[in-house]
Amino acid sequence: MNFRTRTLVLLGALCLLLTAGCGPEVPTVNFSVILPMTGPAGIYGEEIANGIQLRQDRLMSGDEELAYNVVVEVIDSEGDAQQAASLLETAFSTSLAAIGGATSAEALAMVPVAEDADRVLVSPSASSPELSGASEYFYRLFPSAEIEASTMATFLRDRVNVQRLALVVEDSAFGTSLADAVEQVWGTELAGRVTFTPSSDQNAMVQEALGYEADGIYVAASGAALAEAIQALRLAGFEGSGKRLATSSSLMIEAVLDAAGPAANDVYMTAPVFDVDSPDEPTASFVADYREKFTDPAAWTAYQEAVAEDERARTALQGMDLGNPGLAAARTEAEAAVEALAAAKEALNTPSYYAGLGYDSMGVLIGALAELEVINVPSDFLKGMRAIRELPGVTGTIQFRETGDVQKFTRIYQIVDGKPVDFEQYWEEYTRKRLEEMQALQDRIERMNRNQ
Repeated sequence: MNFRTRTLVLLGALCLLLTAGCGPEVPTVNFSVILPMTGPAGIYGEEIANGIQLRQDRLMSGDEELAYNVVVEVIDSEGDAQQAASLLETAFSTSLAAIGGATSAEALAMVPVAEDADRVLVSPSASSPELSGASEYFYRLFPSAEIEASTMATFLRDRVNVQRLALVVEDSAFGTSLADAVEQVWGTELAGRVTFTPSSDQNAMVQEALGYEADGIYVAASGAALAEAIQALRLAGFEGSGKRLATSSSLMIEAVLDAAGPAANDVYMTAPVFDVDSPDEPTASFVADYREKFTDPAAWTAYQEAVAEDERARTALQGMDLGNPGLAAARTEAEAAVEALAAAKEALNTPSYYAGLGYDSMGVLIGALAELEVINVPSDFLKGMRAIRELPGVTGTIQFRETGDVQKFTRIYQIVDGKPVDFEQYWEEYTRKRLEEMQALQDRIERMNRNQ
């Protein structure tokens, strides 16, 4: 099933009632999903939609009890805020609630529509501070830009000693709100601020930014604009010791990282915790299901074969004396199986944080439905939303504040070899290895001195 099409309908045909059992009495609930599936923000919208589809698939499997049939319609907003609002107005003629407002501009335009219709709107990823408390019908799963800004400003100032900070800002609702938040919490006067658009002269933008002689530059942008700004700044020489380049969680998606290429290495970014290697549920199952559903079939088959070969090689070595020279061939085979498995795993399509946000957005709507035995009017859905307490999600436990903001915090990641790694964990490991190397060198020197 392809989410690239303009409209898609999914039906969860569940025959489970809280009181009446199976049969035609099961009520049907419609949810609309309005996302930018095309346009500059399409890379985020597609990932969010993939996550929504996975959560709907789980519901359709019948493994969980719900007193409603659920129909989900996905519509492409094309990244146009006013079009998104118009589509939402039409959708609310049949839909009980909606997921939408992937961008801050879309969310800001859609909130009044939700308010007028007395229907709930859940945004997976809008971050503008203006959205806090915008309506009792609006909820979002992405922390406010103020959270990201505060985390990064504190880090740059106190951890990596940035004295002069300049902002490079995409001329968009997202870029402006994020940059404003950073400026507000920076705590001292900025070195300067540069605004750019996709059609801007990149060289002029870079030269203006470098002209402020800052030791830190924060890029408030998303998508292709973010990748291009990072590349331009690196090409102009903003790199190396004492030059800190930072941005938001907009970088935490493979498409943008790939577009930025090696220029993204050593960039700092903020993001809530999302660990695709976590063994904990529901994250582990979500990642496994995502890889199976959205990975090229040939690559998935190769991965399954590599897993089977790795298990066979490990089983063959169990109970054997690994020090026995006669087992060299078996050990070599096991090592080759491990390497082949790692290579096959790299080829899998791994979910981004935004796919997790889509999965959890759908989970929130399902969780709210589960709290309701009867829905007389659309506004009754608010009761289910307000009943959500510590809902397990793949992006963390979900709890909402009175303002509709999710209670999440962000941490610092650093891009290393094209991948985001937790800054604190990375540097703890780096420091440990350096200490071990220094100790090994000291031991060697002492041995040499004793032998003289």
